Amino acid sequence: MESSASKKSNVRQKFFFLIFVLIIMVNPFPLGSNRLWAWSFEAIVAGSLLAVMVACSLFSNQCISWGRIKKMRLELMLIGAWLLVTGMYLVPIPLSVLGILSPTVAEAYLAAGANYGYLSLDAHITFQTLMLSIYYLTIFILGVALINSRKRIKFVLTLFVILGVFEAVYGMYLVSIGQTGTLVQVESVTPNNASGTFINKNHLVAFLSISFIMGLCLRFILNRKQQALSQAGFLIKLVKFVSHPLRLLDVGLFLILAGIWNTHSRSGLASFVLALLFLYSFVFFSSKVKSFNYKRIIAVFAVVILLLIIVADDVNYLLNSLGNNVDNSIGYVMNTAQGRLLAFNQVMDNYSQYWFSGVGPGAYQVFFVNHRMLEQTAFFDHAHNDYIEFAIEYGLFSVLLLVLMVTFLYKIFIFIFKTRSRFDKYLGICVISSMIYMLLHGNMDFNARIPANVVAIILAISVVYGKIVMSNIKKG
Repeated sequence: MESSASKKSNVRQKFFFLIFVLIIMVNPFPLGSNRLWAWSFEAIVAGSLLAVMVACSLFSNQCISWGRIKKMRLELMLIGAWLLVTGMYLVPIPLSVLGILSPTVAEAYLAAGANYGYLSLDAHITFQTLMLSIYYLTIFILGVALINSRKRIKFVLTLFVILGVFEAVYGMYLVSIGQTGTLVQVESVTPNNASGTFINKNHLVAFLSISFIMGLCLRFILNRKQQALSQAGFLIKLVKFVSHPLRLLDVGLFLILAGIWNTHSRSGLASFVLALLFLYSFVFFSSKVKSFNYKRIIAVFAVVILLLIIVADDVNYLLNSLGNNVDNSIGYVMNTAQGRLLAFNQVMDNYSQYWFSGVGPGAYQVFFVNHRMLEQTAFFDHAHNDYIEFAIEYGLFSVLLLVLMVTFLYKIFIFIFKTRSRFDKYLGICVISSMIYMLLHGNMDFNARIPANVVAIILAISVVYGKIVMSNIKKG
């Protein structure tokens, strides 16, 4: 018989998990949480949930297990260092010292008549960035601690599908009536690009792509070889196929795929195709090869990932050109990419002034205005390239984020190669593929600055990372 204390512990954990799920469900709807009022509300709920869980564990050792979190020493040290660096930009510094650390930023404060300054050109937006980063850390800790069983993993994967289907159907509906919507406001736009509840198509396509890949993971996990029906007639086979519960999941994945296509996001579609190619090649490779040097394989995949990131834009343009007049396609690509290319050149031309500490987390738009070129007729609050935006905002410290990403990728790779569980292998491969998608799409957009998409990728990592930190790799 289950003890009374154990029953209470299960009830509490279910309650905590339910609140966590509600946060995740709300996350995409208010403009992809890409507004201060939206993500700050979610952060308050998530932070309160974490505080209640910690307080509960102080009074009962059966309330919640923090074993997984304690095992993530390296990851938490890197995340902590990232938060510390972000907070460093909020420390007031005498202009004489600031002039040594960041001469160009010091000149801006001196011109404003200030007696002291910050490493950031906009301390207010940097403070928001710090709070947002703490929110992301909270979601990661909650995810790793609460997604602690196969049942909950399947539930979260199903949640990805449900949210993806809603966003896809809602986006396609608005396209059909020539509108775009955010559940907060509905505006008339070009009726060709689905945006769902997000601000634009490029943000929606990222969320749908992650949802599709994680839904595909659920499809792999649930798929079982059915008994041979060689003796059965065609109609019986057809009925068996159509009536199988997996068909409902297939319909959901089809709707998400249709939503992805209806965004007509060239960089999003190209990144999605490349991520799927990576996923299926990885699945095929891991199923065929039983014994190999995993370090060498990781190195090969790392090189392939780097090459995919480098050539993503060219593949994107090639896909756009297929079936079109060459001259028209080249002109179209050049016109639509001009703003992004100018933003890239702007960063490259001025990076030497900010190479050490950058302009400050979240302060890219101040940098854009200060160094705006005559050719830049549109205002950019983001660089439309995650890599150069992080580089210009954090300077040399942006390497820390790269180290954190490589750490996650490496540990998931190791887990995939070492695990003997089909369930865990597919889970790890799909999480890696979701991360590959974000890395690829980061070449031409800024989904790393869209809270709903960052939370989605954090959730994807969380479904497998608890297993990773608790696994004994030496024993396989």
